[in-house]
Amino acid sequence: MDKEKKPEFVVTDRRKFNVDGAPRPDAPVETKPETASPTEPPAAKSPVDETPPVSAKSETSKSAFAPEVLTETGYNGDNERTEFGGQKMEFIHLLDMLVQTAMMYAGAMETGTERRVDIVGLRQMIDLISVLEQKTKGNLTEQEQAILTNTVFQLRMTYMEIVNMIDKQALKAVPGAPGAPRK
Repeated sequence: MDKEKKPEFVVTDRRKFNVDGAPRPDAPVETKPETASPTEPPAAKSPVDETPPVSAKSETSKSAFAPEVLTETGYNGDNERTEFGGQKMEFIHLLDMLVQTAMMYAGAMETGTERRVDIVGLRQMIDLISVLEQKTKGNLTEQEQAILTNTVFQLRMTYMEIVNMIDKQALKAVPGAPGAPRK
């Protein structure tokens, strides 16, 4: 065989923080770009340039998703929603989106020329919402938990009704089966 093949590329870890948000001791040091000379006019700033830089918090081990850190990146969801006229996103909105998708699979919503039932898609959406229910247990308000529990129950009942209707239709199609039309 030939000599050992050398890698075609090198992977360099440039992350500055650990998973827990603490600065990594082996993180690469950033060098600041040279500033423009005093004779050159300053370049026009875009809105992206105006976001403050992210600074490492030395003695804290907060999550990278803590509100303080997100604010330091220049993103503030409350300001964005106000600026663009949106509403505050909450757990109920996520649940509503998932339920609408499930009902579309159940054939309860217009999706084009005809309504179709996707029993596999419906089952998967019910399972997904059930996983969401398990993973959020103890982290929801009483109202959110009640809505989620009721929603999962209603979707399961809808699923059972559809399965029962499919079974009845299948039995009618089989000659000689109870309930099948006689000739």
